[in-house]
Amino acid sequence: MYKFRQYHPGVLTTLSCQLICLAAFSWNANASGHEKWLEILLGSSLVAGLILSLGFFGVWLRFKSEVDLHKFLSTNPVYLAIAIATLGEVLTIMLAPLP
Repeated sequence: MYKFRQYHPGVLTTLSCQLICLAAFSWNANASGHEKWLEILLGSSLVAGLILSLGFFGVWLRFKSEVDLHKFLSTNPVYLAIAIATLGEVLTIMLAPLP
C-alpha cells in the first residue's frame, strides 16, 4: 500500500521552479535573448537541483546494498522528477545558443 509522503517545501519549490524554467525555455526557444529573471531562476533552480540530486544519490549510497538505484528512484517519484529536471536544465544550458 502506498504511504503518503510529505516532502519539504524546498524540494517542491525547486521542482516547480525547474518545471517553470524548462517550460519557458521550450516555449521561447527561438528568441534571441532570454529575460534576466528567467536566467536567474534557471541558475538558482539548477544549483538547488544539483544539490538535491547529489543528496538523493548520497542517501541511495547508504542503502545500495538493499535496493538498486532504479527501485530507489521509482519509489520516490519526486526525487526522480528532480533528477530528470536537473539533467534537462543542464542540457538546456549546454544547447542554448550564446547571444
